[in-house]
Amino acid sequence: MTAKLRLTKLAPAFALILGLSLSAGNVSAAEKTIQLMMSPSGSGPYNAFATIQSHMADFSKFLRFNTKETPGFNFNVKYVATHPERFKDTIFGTGSVLNWAAATGHKPFYPKPLEAMKDFRAVIVLGPTFNAWVALDDAIKTPKDFEGKRVGIGLLTQNEWGMHQRMLLDAWGITPKLKSLDTLGPGQNIAALLDGRTDVGTLFGLTSADGAITVITGPHRKMEASKRDWHYIQVPPEMIKNSGMPFNVVEYPPNTLPNQPEKVTFFGDLLMLSAHKSMPDELVEEFVRVFVEHADKIQQYHGFLKPLTPETLAHTAQENPDFFHTGSIKAFKKLGLIK
Repeated sequence: MTAKLRLTKLAPAFALILGLSLSAGNVSAAEKTIQLMMSPSGSGPYNAFATIQSHMADFSKFLRFNTKETPGFNFNVKYVATHPERFKDTIFGTGSVLNWAAATGHKPFYPKPLEAMKDFRAVIVLGPTFNAWVALDDAIKTPKDFEGKRVGIGLLTQNEWGMHQRMLLDAWGITPKLKSLDTLGPGQNIAALLDGRTDVGTLFGLTSADGAITVITGPHRKMEASKRDWHYIQVPPEMIKNSGMPFNVVEYPPNTLPNQPEKVTFFGDLLMLSAHKSMPDELVEEFVRVFVEHADKIQQYHGFLKPLTPETLAHTAQENPDFFHTGSIKAFKKLGLIK
């Protein structure tokens, strides 16, 4: 009775812990199942990889994966780093700035460095990202104009939607000057902006390594469909470069994004899937092979997956092989993506 009572009180985010430990025993001996920790249900990463999961028998003779809903990539890193039993069977969503924050002990998210970070390795790159702020008020042109304003962002368990924005606002000394910083969620923060409950909203997008393909997310499309007079908030490159954090300066020429008549500058990082270095090479190599060899099919399953070209998946591996799992490097070499 006690065990059942405790289980019913678990929040959905933590209920996945039970699922991680119970889900791997229902496959044949010939199959090997890994856990794939992603993001909240309804988000692009979760929906996209849950779709791929149902097709894995078409792509691999033995590899299967279970896509797990989580509160976000920031949660993923903390969870895996503190659960060694997950090191050999789990691939998880993360990002380059998030990894840096966890490895260096960037407060308030990481009061001290996570020891396991030194042994985490990239499996594949999902693509370079952009993080954008948007507003309806023409007087809000840069983050310097946020003073006294209500800023809406995603969840702090999400790196691209909430953590990044908080990190930069803190670094610039803007957070205490805000009227409010509302951690609402990806779609909810844009709904609040359009309803007049906040003054600034947050958007996220993903591109292919060559910049030719850009993902426009659901909240972004909601802004576009609103037919309101809205605009992107320019983030001066020097503010990004002088933040003391490894964010990328992201620039888009005019008309790359919806409602974008002029060049815009945002911040971003590299989005990726990672694993502990002790995860068997055989599993990682097969995972990478599936995504590279079947990229043309996989890209059709969900809009979030369109930037996942073979070149994107192996982005930076040639220049920085030690950053990647040894199984990934073996696969990239066999598939001719790196030398």
